[in-house]
Amino acid sequence: MKSAAPKRARTRSRAFPRRLLELSLLLAATGGAAVVVLTSQYTISWQSPIRLGLQSPLVFAPRTSPEMSGEAQFDQFGRRLTAYQQYACNKFGSACRTALAIQRAENPRGDCEIYHYNTDGTLDWGYFQINTVHLKRPGLNLRDLLDCKANIDFAYQLYVERGFDPWSTYKNGAYQKFLRRF
Repeated sequence: MKSAAPKRARTRSRAFPRRLLELSLLLAATGGAAVVVLTSQYTISWQSPIRLGLQSPLVFAPRTSPEMSGEAQFDQFGRRLTAYQQYACNKFGSACRTALAIQRAENPRGDCEIYHYNTDGTLDWGYFQINTVHLKRPGLNLRDLLDCKANIDFAYQLYVERGFDPWSTYKNGAYQKFLRRF
């Protein structure tokens, strides 16, 4: 009788990994289906650097219609728009192509937490390289300029108020090298 108990234990131990494998395959299939649905409606990008805490390294932005962002994608030699580029296109609408060309001229790598020293002693911060002179505005702080979405939101606010004139790369035409000709 003592030898029957170990056999039963071995049988259970073989059944457990099989069920675990079946459950893992089911979860993987479900996860794969969820990714297909997400990528058809959203652009997903990794945010760098990965931050520890409550902020996720994944960035989601709803996709716009191909007509709206297609020209901007063409400017990138067919590469898909990142989630932040897609978010900017959602904000800037028909001016998306010019806005992204200015962004790439100002910040070619598309980093969020980046700054640039200017000859006049000011600094440009973040995704759209917003100048520190704008920190005088109520409710705007440096932390906002280092957050990509907040930086894009403020860049759009500047665009609504003054067009693209606040960006030196627009005034001097440097952004035009990031626009492909059709």
